[in-house]
Amino acid sequence: MATHPDFRALLPLTSALAVTLLALPTSASAQEVLARRDEIPDAHLRGVTHVVCATFPEGSEPEVPLFERRGIGFQPASPVPRARTVPVSRWSDPGGWQEDCYPAFAHERVAEHGVSVQYAHVMLDLRSGRKAWLREGGDNSPTAVWVTIESLRPLEAFEDKGVEFFKLRREGQPPLVVREAPEDSASPTDLDLHDDSVILGRRVGDFAEVLVFDEKEDQYRRRGWVRLVDGQDTLLLWPVNYPSHGC
Repeated sequence: MATHPDFRALLPLTSALAVTLLALPTSASAQEVLARRDEIPDAHLRGVTHVVCATFPEGSEPEVPLFERRGIGFQPASPVPRARTVPVSRWSDPGGWQEDCYPAFAHERVAEHGVSVQYAHVMLDLRSGRKAWLREGGDNSPTAVWVTIESLRPLEAFEDKGVEFFKLRREGQPPLVVREAPEDSASPTDLDLHDDSVILGRRVGDFAEVLVFDEKEDQYRRRGWVRLVDGQDTLLLWPVNYPSHGC
């Protein structure tokens, strides 16, 4: 289980990607932005199976390494400039590294030189819907781009992360409700989702377990369930370094 998250804050910024700033409670030089929900077609968030993040260390080439199918395996393809991608979230760390995270819709494991390697079919541009295959890992270099592929089925993608409960909900969708059990007929329960200590636990069907850190007992406790996807399998929640506060 993740430890109690130490959420810091964020300075205001503007972006050529027309992103929405995540408002945070204190000041720091870290920055995290999410794509505007009204610019993302519903179909581009439907059927998401994994969250794929590309981490760019300080001094790395601003390119995302791509792969293409050849026969029964994969081969390197021409990389795409980072500036030509539109991720769901984009993070800049005070230490100089940056991270872009994308939705993925297919996942495969293949054996390469006797080692199991993961690939994911990733939507690199949320507006156009352009997809490409990315490979987990990276070159053995301190400046190499590093790719992680994490599942939404066991909620692996939310481990050690905060939760963005609001930014992927478009106007007209039913309001977010925390329920006592993982079903729409369960009674609502009162819970402040703006609390920085809220994380996700396990997944049951279309619902995610909501956990809140109990400082007295020094552990997380279940406080309810929220929908991870809606009735059309459209993703409603996203893992982030810092959650927004409903602004």
